[in-house]
Amino acid sequence: MTGTVLGERTKAGWAWAMRVAATGEVLLVLLQAATAGQLLEGVASARTLHGAGAIPVSVFAVAELVVAAVLWRQGRSPAWPVWASAALVVMTVVQAMLGGMGNRALHVPFGVGLVVLASVLAAWSWRSRPSTVERAAP
Repeated sequence: MTGTVLGERTKAGWAWAMRVAATGEVLLVLLQAATAGQLLEGVASARTLHGAGAIPVSVFAVAELVVAAVLWRQGRSPAWPVWASAALVVMTVVQAMLGGMGNRALHVPFGVGLVVLASVLAAWSWRSRPSTVERAAP
């Protein structure tokens, strides 16, 4: 196996890593939405699951940011997924703080924003075909 073939497989692996991270993030935020609905209906046991769900949501958001940055640095992705992933990380932290403070007035709509942004990134990860992207020099 030549270095070029191995390099291309590694680059393809990063594209798949983005798909896995982005899809996992969407599934996790949808699970959060489901447990939030249970909480609003008064299901007390959902509180533990909803609170614990913040950790994997944050972990997947950070993974998504790392992979998006690698793809961008390889010249195989535009910069916007990096910025969107960074926003997702910040949003997950703010969301966890709002939930911990019990501020439903901001926590619920902010959660909707998380679902939207995570969905946009997941859709992009599956629709895009990472290749050489023209980008400005840093």
